[in-house]
Amino acid sequence: MCAALEVNTRLLRPGRIVRAWRKDQILAALVWAGFARKESLGWWKKKGGELVDVPAHRFAERSDRDRQLRWDDIPAGLIVRGVVDPNDGKPLLKIVTRASTPEELMRFEHPRMPLLEPPLFSAEIPPDEPAPDTAQAELF
Repeated sequence: MCAALEVNTRLLRPGRIVRAWRKDQILAALVWAGFARKESLGWWKKKGGELVDVPAHRFAERSDRDRQLRWDDIPAGLIVRGVVDPNDGKPLLKIVTRASTPEELMRFEHPRMPLLEPPLFSAEIPPDEPAPDTAQAELF
């Protein structure tokens, strides 16, 4: 499973907002709420799941042996595949994973990897959003 993504200079982990391209090139901000196995995408689609493109520069897996993150670049022109769980009108993002190859298992020491594919919609990296203004406005 993908333990982290890096987009521009932002480190993203499960529980954070991730921006993904949906059909008609709509950019959505979704909470990263877990993982979906590639082998179960048919089930997700029957449940109303929608495939999305998650552009990123790098991904990391956490080693099952020493718990350290192992990073790798995402090749140009590929995205991390996601699926949107409709979640009763409160959509959540699941990162799609696949079984590691023997070489990946040796390098990352993790049995699952994010599914990297050509985009269905866009591989464009969205610009960083400005940090929210934390100054409290006057109420009166």
